[in-house]
Amino acid sequence: MRIATPWIYSPKFDLTAIIGPPIAITAIVLCLGNRIAQLDMPAWLWVFLILGIDVSHVYSSLFRTYFDKDEFQKRRKLYIIAPIACWAIGVAIYAVFGYVAFWTLVAYFAIYHFVRQQYGFLMLYRRGEPVGDLAYRIDQVAIYLATIYPLVYWHTYSRNFTWFDGANIYQIPSVWPEHICRALYVGFIAAFLVKELLRWKETGSFNVGKTLLLVATATAWGTGIILFNGDLTFSLINIISHGIPYMALIWIYQYRKRANKANDGNRFLRFFQLKYVPFYILSLFLLAFFEEGIWDRMQWHEHANVFGSFSIPASATLLVIFIPLLTMPQVTHYVLDAYIWRVNKKGKEEVRAVIG
Repeated sequence: MRIATPWIYSPKFDLTAIIGPPIAITAIVLCLGNRIAQLDMPAWLWVFLILGIDVSHVYSSLFRTYFDKDEFQKRRKLYIIAPIACWAIGVAIYAVFGYVAFWTLVAYFAIYHFVRQQYGFLMLYRRGEPVGDLAYRIDQVAIYLATIYPLVYWHTYSRNFTWFDGANIYQIPSVWPEHICRALYVGFIAAFLVKELLRWKETGSFNVGKTLLLVATATAWGTGIILFNGDLTFSLINIISHGIPYMALIWIYQYRKRANKANDGNRFLRFFQLKYVPFYILSLFLLAFFEEGIWDRMQWHEHANVFGSFSIPASATLLVIFIPLLTMPQVTHYVLDAYIWRVNKKGKEEVRAVIG
């Protein structure tokens, strides 16, 4: 068999940092899920997951956008307008429609973002393959259904986990959409696998990265949402599968950019050396700690053992301003990812690979 994968960086890196995290955490949950599904998240694990990965991955996009002077100048207007617009729109939604509507819209924007990340990764792994033919359409539908079917299941049957505190996840009043989506899901996943096996038989080449990405996505989302019905199992799979690959992608993108002699004048790229990886991780953690500390002291009051017991008093009027302000980094992260990751397919099509 000849491996025909256009790796993001290398087989070792991709299998460890991009495809490996969802596979590894899904395997752990499959082994321990029944024992941990209904457990509360311990403080140390909350720090690792929420501060170390979930919030940190949002701030890692700063290293691809605002901190990189060349990239910032390239899209200066976008990078200035986007956060201001996200905050202003958030204030308007919160003021007019209220707390629940605000968090519900943020939650569904996040869901869209998570779905598009997996689509984006699959597009990266099929670079060089024909665009617009039947095989391409099967790839598109299969990766979307790998995420959308579990979401339809979640919206059909009651689940014991939450996406965002305060968000209202709507319930579909009939089981028929789930039944139809399930049939499509099984059919297109099977069509994808058969197609790849036939291509391997005919050409002798096999796209390992693309196939593993689809299988990892379907397995992780199905395990976290359908197979187990617990907040801890859902959070473990959801956060690790999404956050670690994104932080790794940011790092390796800038690492490769630094190797290009054309970027020798960009002194910021000198940071992207292996010896500075701990500083990269630490800087993201500190940004996450600062943001979550404000959230906890102003709104949640759930982690005094991490942030202290003092509180930040805030009136209802101030919350209208500050809650959209504190969500602005993640919403801006969702918006900007529609622009910063693009895959050109030999002039035939530009695919926006929304990765985040």
